Amino acid sequence: MSDHEEIKNESPPWIDQIQSFNELYREEENKVEVSQGIKLGWVKGVLIPCLLSIWGVMLFLRMHWILGQAGIFHSIIIIFISLLIILITTFSLSAICTNGKVKGGGLYFIISRSIGPEIGASIGILLAFANTISVAMNTIGFCSSLKSLLNSRGTTILDSNIRFRALGVVSIMILSILCCIGMDREAEVQNALLIAIIVGIFNVIVGSFNGPQSTLAKASGFTGFDMKTFQQNWNSDYRIDKNVQQSFFTIFAVFFPSVTGIQAGANISGDLKDPSASIPNGTLLSIFITITSYIVLILVLGSVQLREASGIETEFQNGSFLNCSFRNCTKGLYHDMNLMQSISLFPITIYVGCFGATISTALTALISIPKLLQRMGQDGVYPLLNYLSKGYGKSKEPYRAHVFAMIVSSILLIKSELNDIAPLISTIYLSAYAMLNLCTFHVAYFKPLGWRPTYKLYNKWLSLAGAIVCIIVMILIDYKMSAIVGCAICVLYILASRKKIEELNWGSSKQTQEIKTIIRNVYKANTIQYHIKNYLPNLIVFSGNPESRIKLISLAHLITKNNGVQMCVNVEKTSLTPRQKKICLDKGIQWLSNFGIKSLYVVIDSIELDIATHIIYSCGHGRLRPNIVMIGYKSDWLNCPYQDIKTYLNVFNVANMNNMSTIMVRVSSTENYDDQNLLIQDFKHLDKNEDISYKTQSNKNIRNQQKVADCFIKIKNKEFSFEKKKRNNGTVDVWWLYNDGGLSLIIEHILKHNNTWKKCKFRIFGVTNKFECLSEEKHKLKQLLALYRIDFDYMDIILANTAGPTTMTYFNSLLERVASKKNKFDNYSLQTKHIAETLFLRDLIELHSFNSDLIILTTPKNNEEINILFMCWIETISRGLPPCIIINGSTEPVITVNA
Repeated sequence: MSDHEEIKNESPPWIDQIQSFNELYREEENKVEVSQGIKLGWVKGVLIPCLLSIWGVMLFLRMHWILGQAGIFHSIIIIFISLLIILITTFSLSAICTNGKVKGGGLYFIISRSIGPEIGASIGILLAFANTISVAMNTIGFCSSLKSLLNSRGTTILDSNIRFRALGVVSIMILSILCCIGMDREAEVQNALLIAIIVGIFNVIVGSFNGPQSTLAKASGFTGFDMKTFQQNWNSDYRIDKNVQQSFFTIFAVFFPSVTGIQAGANISGDLKDPSASIPNGTLLSIFITITSYIVLILVLGSVQLREASGIETEFQNGSFLNCSFRNCTKGLYHDMNLMQSISLFPITIYVGCFGATISTALTALISIPKLLQRMGQDGVYPLLNYLSKGYGKSKEPYRAHVFAMIVSSILLIKSELNDIAPLISTIYLSAYAMLNLCTFHVAYFKPLGWRPTYKLYNKWLSLAGAIVCIIVMILIDYKMSAIVGCAICVLYILASRKKIEELNWGSSKQTQEIKTIIRNVYKANTIQYHIKNYLPNLIVFSGNPESRIKLISLAHLITKNNGVQMCVNVEKTSLTPRQKKICLDKGIQWLSNFGIKSLYVVIDSIELDIATHIIYSCGHGRLRPNIVMIGYKSDWLNCPYQDIKTYLNVFNVANMNNMSTIMVRVSSTENYDDQNLLIQDFKHLDKNEDISYKTQSNKNIRNQQKVADCFIKIKNKEFSFEKKKRNNGTVDVWWLYNDGGLSLIIEHILKHNNTWKKCKFRIFGVTNKFECLSEEKHKLKQLLALYRIDFDYMDIILANTAGPTTMTYFNSLLERVASKKNKFDNYSLQTKHIAETLFLRDLIELHSFNSDLIILTTPKNNEEINILFMCWIETISRGLPPCIIINGSTEPVITVNA
């Protein structure tokens, strides 16, 4: 039973093929990766994690210090610049998240699936590192708050640096264990922490309205709401802090990590019920709430608290408590680490709120790091991450990644200080946000048909502007750190790009860009005017299964590499099923890829070779249209059916009709023979008075049958390759006999500059039948080659002669053998005569090129149809010679004297 019958029998009736949308939806739903753990809504899964991440360590521990340095006006500007960046980034994030289902992996997944694995993986590693730094920074904030609380109670147990760091490490270990328990328990803890933060914020506001309740509070610079205090704090007053002169951008670098929690919901996208809807809604609402709270706190603190004060009650009575020019005051916006507690109505709530802000942010980061590393390990971008990606239990929790995050965070905590690591986090997150915005711009600009986001508030030019702002701010914060991060991205990109792209095909916008660029350039190909200087060889190579004609394909690759387009064509006479054709196509493409050959590959079935030539040429476009057909020598032409050889020769006729050149490659001139006896028998028709050898004018003839047989064995067993084997010596001969437009010289030039052939000796031969023109022809050929700028080692013009009896006898024997099978020569008598007149070339080529490594030979052009006489001529000329490249060129010039 044929494949067509099989398909026909398996096809259901048309009425049964009516589409069921219920089944189609189920099929599409099954394609979406679903984790087995608990699924969160937009409030628990996005809003609360984002609020907790944005309300981080800076909220209670550094906000007053930022206000003291930058003043109210600059602080608000810093907040609004941060708002601009995160708002644009959120629009971009929302657009990408609503364009299809978002799986686990957060920003790494979004960026890698949007613009490609290389950029995504580079940013993914940096984000994982930034999150570990965030864990360390917020844990330091927690320990500082606890230390302050204990000091207020008269306990100095954490004053020791070793104990302080040890508490931080233990805290990270406890948080990591909590993360490993599961998302449901972690969500419950987050709710409690969120309440503590909100209570702390409102307590500060209520305490500010309540005003100072003691002389000590007044001596500490707490004035209550006072317009004079507001005016004093309006402008900036940047000072030196820890040997660093603060400025607008150093303060911005410290503040910006406070708003980098916008990706908290995206980081756990795999645990959301509906990431596409939850991420935009939850993230935007969290931004509105947190930015509002930051601005309110800046205005409140700037209205009720002075920058510096002594905190000494007796000095408040005489008014000297504000005189800090000759001493180090310990109170005020600049110096008081417990300022929020002193302002608030119930100080203990500030400590609890501070604990909640720092622990929640560290907890969120510790959750996202393993998820990110697990996704990267599953994608296999970096093989070293495969070990960390292993999941355990029903929810496939990556415990190895949890342990890794815990260890790295602990090391950073031991080595780092709060203000020192904040700029590094800012730089990394700004680079990630820049990439996210560029991703959105890239995909929206090239707009593939798959780009259909349900979130419509984004704008591609706004995304581009956001990316530019991120890069500018990143450089202004710390250009050295920006350079280091940029170099890290480049290194990680190179490492990721080593992964074979076919293994990581995610349908990125980079692929869309490449495809659309190709399409745009293809349309331009028809408008580009041709000039000889810009000639490029575009080859149709009738390779069949590429593995079966390696030498033919390697020669074509040598000619077209970095020069033109190569298309390998497999023509099957029989009909193939779609499955068979796909298998054949995939196998050929894989083979070409494995051998590093840049070539298109097509499979055509139910067609003859000559018709395939015409179809492929007709499908060409402009300057991309093929101009050379390369075909192997048909070794069984004497024994094959007449229709087969006619089809084979029609390839030349179709090429001539379309003004294409044809290259026939004959690597071995003994293809028709399986043993040496057959070779000897082919000389039975020779004149018995002649040596059984090739006719030459040298005493170095092969004079007996045994030497002929030895020569056969040598040729038969000689391993030949166009590219693989480097030739330190050897000879390449170009017999430029007929007008081929200069194609033979172009091929010689390509070989001359190829690493495999460049050390060979290149010789160029011409022929004349007029003795009186011999010297002049030689001189003109030399001048012509100089004009063409063709390098050669030797050049000569040879005087034509009559063909020797051996050559003529062999040619006639071929005619007899052909005629005995198909009497077709009655109408070819004139053509036979013309061919016979050129057979002397055989003797000349044998004399000069018998020991060469490669021969490039041109054939005559005529307006008549190429027929089987052409094969008789080729067989006679190239019989027993080294590998030959036989060129039947078009008359269209391919080489010029003009630079």
